[in-house]
Amino acid sequence: MTALAPSNNNVAPTVRELFEREDTNSVSALYFEIADLLAGNIRVAPEHKRGGADWSSVKELNFTVPERDGVPDGFKELCRWFVLVEDIAGCAANSTFAVYFDPLGGHGDGPVVRQLTGPEIDAHIGRAIIYREVGAEGDIRWVPTFAQAPELEAANDNNEPIDLWQRRAHPPLPVGLLPQVIEDFARAQGELMGVDPGGLAAAALAVCAAAIPDSIKLKVKRHDPHWLESARLWVAPIGDPSTKKSPLISAAAAPLKRLDRDMFRSYEEARRQYDAQAPADKKDGAPPKHIRLRLEDTTIEAAQEVLKDSPDGVLCLQDELSGWFGSMDKYSSGRGAAKDRGFWLQAFNGGPYTINRIGRGAVLIENLSVSLLGGIQPEPVRALAAEAHDDGLLQRLFPIVLGAAGAGVDKPMPDATAAYDATVARLSRLRRPTGNGSLGGFVEVPLQFDEAAQDLRTSLAQKYFEMQCAWESVNKKLASHLGKYDGLFARLCIVFHCIESEGSRPASVIKEDTAKRAADFLERFLFPHAVAFYVDVLGMADRHDHVLATAGFILAHKLNVITVRDVRRGDRVMRGMSVDEAQAVLEQLDAFGWLEPVPSIRRDSTTWQVLPSVHKLFADRAEAEKARRDEVRKIIAGSLS
Repeated sequence: MTALAPSNNNVAPTVRELFEREDTNSVSALYFEIADLLAGNIRVAPEHKRGGADWSSVKELNFTVPERDGVPDGFKELCRWFVLVEDIAGCAANSTFAVYFDPLGGHGDGPVVRQLTGPEIDAHIGRAIIYREVGAEGDIRWVPTFAQAPELEAANDNNEPIDLWQRRAHPPLPVGLLPQVIEDFARAQGELMGVDPGGLAAAALAVCAAAIPDSIKLKVKRHDPHWLESARLWVAPIGDPSTKKSPLISAAAAPLKRLDRDMFRSYEEARRQYDAQAPADKKDGAPPKHIRLRLEDTTIEAAQEVLKDSPDGVLCLQDELSGWFGSMDKYSSGRGAAKDRGFWLQAFNGGPYTINRIGRGAVLIENLSVSLLGGIQPEPVRALAAEAHDDGLLQRLFPIVLGAAGAGVDKPMPDATAAYDATVARLSRLRRPTGNGSLGGFVEVPLQFDEAAQDLRTSLAQKYFEMQCAWESVNKKLASHLGKYDGLFARLCIVFHCIESEGSRPASVIKEDTAKRAADFLERFLFPHAVAFYVDVLGMADRHDHVLATAGFILAHKLNVITVRDVRRGDRVMRGMSVDEAQAVLEQLDAFGWLEPVPSIRRDSTTWQVLPSVHKLFADRAEAEKARRDEVRKIIAGSLS
C-alpha cells in the first residue's frame, strides 16, 4: 500500500503518480490509506447496472457526483470511492465531510474535501484538521471557506514546560517554624550525629504526637461537632543506608522508649502483686491493664492485644517499613492481607474497633490509634508503590527524603536532648483542656481554633483541594496524599500547640500564630518533601517511564505534533501502551506544559501540538536522547549480526 505519512515535511503524491507506481495494486488502496490516516470510514458507492456509480445515497447531502465519462480508464475506479469523515472534535455532532477524487472537476489531480452536512461554520476547522491529518495540504482542494472555529482549551496555562529529568533539590529545614525545643534538638543532635536535621525534626514530631494522649482532640470546624482529630502522625524517613535512617529514628524515639520501659516495669510489678493474691481477693478487683506507648515488629494479633489496653495510642516503630508493608501479605492470604491493611487504615483514623474471634468472643478496642515512624529505602518503596493495592495506606505517610549524612562532630553541643526528653515525658501526662460548660463551671472540652486560625484553615482546605484536583490527572498518588492535608494540618496544629503549652492541660484555643507556623511548615517543608518523594523517588507522573519515553521521543524526532497513533509507534516502552494509556500520557505532558490539544478528526482522539518552547529549552536533551537511541540501535544490531 502506498503510504501517505502524516508529516509536516511530506507532500502527498498526486493521484496520477500514485497510480503509476508499480506497488499500487488498486485505487482502493489509496482510499483505505487516506481513511486510515483520518481514522474515518470507507464507503463504497455501488455501480448502476449500466456501469455508472450510484451516488444517490449522498445526493441529498449537496454532494457533486463525479462523472466517469471522459475519465481515463486507469482513473474510473476513483468515481466509486470516497472517505466519509465524521465526529470531528470541535465541530457539531452532525458535521460530515467527504474526501474523494474528481479528476475532471477542475480540482487538479489531488483529492477534494467537501462538507456534506452540518453548520457552515464547521467547514474551515474540518478542512484544517483533514489537511493536517493527511499531511498533504498542498494536494487537497477546497471550494467553500467559512469562519474560524473556537480553539480547545489546554490543561496548562502554557508556562514554560517542566523539566521531566530534573532532580528536585533536597528540601532543607526552614528556620523558625517549629516549636523551639524541637528545632534545637534537631539541629544540635543532627550536627552531632551527622544526620539530616529535617528528618530528625519530623521523626521527633511523630514521637511527640504518639506521646500526646488521644483524649486530647481538636474540633476542626466551627459548626461540625463530629469532626475531631487527635495528634496522630505517620512519618517515613526515606534514603539509602548511608543516610543513617536507623540511628536517626532511634535518637528521636529514645525518650518514648524509656517511658514505655518504665510503664512495662510498673505493669510487671502490678501483675506480680495481682497474681500473688488469693482467688477470693481477685474476684473483687480486675487484673492490671498493660498500657503501652510503643509497638515494634509486631503481628496484627499482638498489636490488638496491646491496643485494647492502650486507648491513648501508641507509636509503631519500624526500622524498615518494607517489612511492615510486606508482613501484611506474608502471613495472610489475599483476603487476610486486605484485612490487615484495613486494620492499619483504621489505626491511622482512630476510633473504636471490634475483633471477632471464633471460640473467644468479641473484643472491643476502645480506641485503635497508632502513630508510625519507620524508614525505608528508595528501591523497596518503588516496588511497593508499583505492586501494592492502592488503598491510600502509603499516602498517609509524611515522606521525608533524607539528605546526605556525614561523619558527625565530636565537640560540646547545647544540651537540647534533655529538654526534648522532658517535653516528651510531659506530653505523655497531659490531660484534656477545660473550658466553660453550658451549665456553668469548668468542664473538659476539645481544642478549637480561634477565628483567625479557623479562617486560615478554611483557606488552606480550599487551596489543597484545588492542588489535589490539579495533580489527579498527572500523579494520582500525590493527589491522594494531598487529599489528607486538611486533617494532617489539624494534627500538626495539635502537636505544635501541646508542645508549646505549659502545665498539665493545654489551653483550649489554638491561636493564629501556631496555626500559621504549622501551615508554613506543611507548605515549606512537608509538601516539598512529598513532591521530592512522589516525583523523584516514585516518578513525576503515573506511568512515569511512559511519560519519559514519550518526551524523549518528541525531542529526538523533533516532533511538532503528536497523536496516540504516534505514541504507540514509538520505542519499546511506548509500543507497549494501550490506547487509553497513550492518551493519558499525552494529557500528562499537557499538564506539564509540553503540549496543548488541537481539534482532531475523531471526538475520542485528540491531536496534540508540541509547544515551540519545548524544543528551545531542551535542545541539549534532544541531542543526548537522539544519541542514546542511536547507541541502543547500534548495540542491538551488533548483537544480532
